[in-house]
Amino acid sequence: MKKIFLLVVFVVLSTTSIYSQYEPLYSFGELMRISEENPDMILEAREKTSVLQIPHSIYLPQGIFIEARAVSNDRVLYGVMKNLTDIYDNAEVLTWEQIQSRYDLTEARIHYTKQPTKNPDLGFPSITSGESTNGKYLLVPDWTADKVIKLDPITGDLIDANFIVASGPLQSPKQAKLSPQGFITVSDQISDLVQKFDTIGTYLGFFAPAGGVNTAILDNIRGHNYRPNGNLVVTVGSSANQNSVAEFDNAGNYLGQFITTGSGGLNSPFDIVFRSNDVLVDGSSSNKVHRYDLNGNYLNDFVSSGLAFPQQIHLEGNGNVSVAGFSSPSALYVYDSLGALINSYNVVTGLRGAYKLPNGNYIVTNGTGIYEISTSNVLVRTIVAGVSAQYVDYVDFQEIIPVELTSFAAIANGNNVELNWSTATETNNSGFEIQRSQMSEVKSQNSWQSIGFVNGKGTTSEPQYYSFTDKNLNAGTYTYRLKQVDFDGSFEYSNEIEVDVLSPDKFVLEQNYPNPFNPTTIISWQSPISGYQTLKVYDILRNEVVTLVNEYKEAGKYKIEFDASNIPSGIYYYKISAGSFSDVKKMMVIK
Repeated sequence: MKKIFLLVVFVVLSTTSIYSQYEPLYSFGELMRISEENPDMILEAREKTSVLQIPHSIYLPQGIFIEARAVSNDRVLYGVMKNLTDIYDNAEVLTWEQIQSRYDLTEARIHYTKQPTKNPDLGFPSITSGESTNGKYLLVPDWTADKVIKLDPITGDLIDANFIVASGPLQSPKQAKLSPQGFITVSDQISDLVQKFDTIGTYLGFFAPAGGVNTAILDNIRGHNYRPNGNLVVTVGSSANQNSVAEFDNAGNYLGQFITTGSGGLNSPFDIVFRSNDVLVDGSSSNKVHRYDLNGNYLNDFVSSGLAFPQQIHLEGNGNVSVAGFSSPSALYVYDSLGALINSYNVVTGLRGAYKLPNGNYIVTNGTGIYEISTSNVLVRTIVAGVSAQYVDYVDFQEIIPVELTSFAAIANGNNVELNWSTATETNNSGFEIQRSQMSEVKSQNSWQSIGFVNGKGTTSEPQYYSFTDKNLNAGTYTYRLKQVDFDGSFEYSNEIEVDVLSPDKFVLEQNYPNPFNPTTIISWQSPISGYQTLKVYDILRNEVVTLVNEYKEAGKYKIEFDASNIPSGIYYYKISAGSFSDVKKMMVIK
């Protein structure tokens, strides 16, 4: 027994020694840069953590963030960032076994690929900013939980840590922007799609490419934006469109390359912004900010040196341009409108996103969190810690085109009322609730009756046409209105319209139309009284062919379609019977 025990101890100690002495394939800086440009490495690492049932990211209360970034020799490699603001300071690459041996994970926030997050609130402040921003927000995607965070654009305070949660195939959100059509688009680096959400964060499906994933069009995508004509443009890092900017129409259909492959030396584009007279695109491998005209033709380099892996480009209100530098020497670089360097701030490194607040400070993001820094190169505060934050984008939902109703009409047709309406534009339109009241009723809130709902078209800038039929009404005067409802539950009423449903003063059986016919015709009649009615069709020998109506009906006007597909050509008769009234007319089927 002693020999066996010693052997087991030796094996355990030897295994621990092997894991603890394992030398990773990459240095920390190499791991971050290579996996940032090639997110399939991160996807592989996450899939491996799922198989092994180990975390893909960890945030420790003492301010250490650990993230799975690659797989080497069948082991998951984690980037361990011990200084949240300067991610390259004393950082290292460790395996899961090494992490377990070095850190107490009892109180850590731990994210698993397919398991609930442990201690999910660690690193997030209590919500101090309410929804008093008048529809204006900053949106920041987070790779740690595949979600989008919402901030106050004035103060930078956290408003909603889970504005958009992991939905559909969303698995690596890079940038969230408001489209000209009024929905949110999220460029998803690993899923190779631009995803679509409404303004309350509900997933609506993929937007581009229109047919779904097509890596010949989009593969390893980063930042995206919109041309002045409303077309979507997306930076592409891999496959057939590598080192180009792809363009799509407002329905997500691919139009071709807006900026052609490698134009002006473009290599691994990460962001694109439009100014009044030009377009700026940066490249993580060209380490430059390239300048193009508004049609995508290369002009020159806006920034030709001094950058290491630039990511988000932010256009400041005063015309300056700030660029987030990711690789060491990492900093936030600020240039004037002509590309001359004004200043740089390196109190936070490994930058991905940047946005200038009204107070003059900057919101910056990196692989460990969201921060506010001053122009004195001082960390003002940590807004959210322990998240792999991405780009920062301002959105104003008040600028969204409204649901614009252009017409609303009602026509009485016998005992039915046909409602028709149209819109010029729609934004987040869930649909229309049709409401009705009668003249004899007191027009209070309770007098309106909901009689139906017609689905809207969501968000569109194209004219849309709708109809609804209110059937089997008694004679009288009716008032209708539409209650237009948004996806978030907000609503607005249309104007009211009135229509009279009249009671006929005599029995009439109309001649069918068309006549002769093949194979369908319309038979119409009116009755001045309520009662039991029948409408039957007979052949020339007076044999009954079919009964079209056999029921009680109110006084009114009616019509019904008769389909003669199953009877031969010839002369037929149709007869209406209502109480003491009856009438017969002849019709002809010609085939």
